[in-house]
Amino acid sequence: MNTSQFTLLTSARDLLGVLAMLLTLLFATVALADDDDEEAEERPEYVVLSQERMLEHDIVTASAASGSLSLTTRTFGRIVHDPASLSHIRARFDGVVKRIMVNIGDKVKKGDTLAIIESNESLNQYSITSPMSGKIIARHANDGELTNGQVLLSVANYSRAIAQLAIFPKQRTHIAADMEVTLRLEELQQQSSISHITSSPDDKPYSIAFVNVDNGSGYWPLGAMVEGYIQIGFQEVNLALPKSSIQELDGQTIVFVKEGERFYPRQVKLGNTDNRLVEIVKGVQIGQQVVVENSYLLKADLLKMEAGDDD
Repeated sequence: MNTSQFTLLTSARDLLGVLAMLLTLLFATVALADDDDEEAEERPEYVVLSQERMLEHDIVTASAASGSLSLTTRTFGRIVHDPASLSHIRARFDGVVKRIMVNIGDKVKKGDTLAIIESNESLNQYSITSPMSGKIIARHANDGELTNGQVLLSVANYSRAIAQLAIFPKQRTHIAADMEVTLRLEELQQQSSISHITSSPDDKPYSIAFVNVDNGSGYWPLGAMVEGYIQIGFQEVNLALPKSSIQELDGQTIVFVKEGERFYPRQVKLGNTDNRLVEIVKGVQIGQQVVVENSYLLKADLLKMEAGDDD
């Protein structure tokens, strides 16, 4: 065998070795892909839940149907006291304060005695009673002092308040009294309506919408800045679901569709939304039963099943 033949044979052997390595890698890659496919196929595609368990966990379904979304305009404002919720109390006749019966922070009811006054003219004593139920927020007199027409006590009932919302000219033509408003203060939310609209008293370039606030909880403090979403109309959509239906799973937006005792996660495409409903553009058909309350429990079950498969 001459030198050229030996070189050619060596090159052929090297080439066959490289081809063998490539084939080994190819088969390993194919096997790995097959393993991944088998793993993907083994992932659970639905959750099984009986009617009894649905009731136990308060899981509620509803038939997918058309809906009406609220069109709103956003405003900002401040919580102020209701003028009818504050009373400054004076003596009917000037005289001497014989006794103050209450102090700052005391709760009183309408008709409770607040103070005893001795009239300068008749020298008779008479009682001052509370004109409203509420709390004493200010005290300006003590026993033995002269009334002299001054405010003796202040009573307030801040269970009622008012949100003053700024309405700018481009919004004004769409807004009127009695329109519904959603008030938001951080995580708090309350439904109310516009009682009336006035011009700004300070010649500001906006009007002011007055909205009644139920502050019985005390969580809407005076002076707090609030957002107001005023409902100015509606938009009809082909299919809408409550926001509580929507879940995120593996980076996808899904809802759970019920078929018998099986609950299938279905990827959906969302459209417009309001504070309650969201438009479903794709992924659900009208008439299908969709989980609308506590759907997060089904998501948790699905994730637990997948974790179990991984083990």
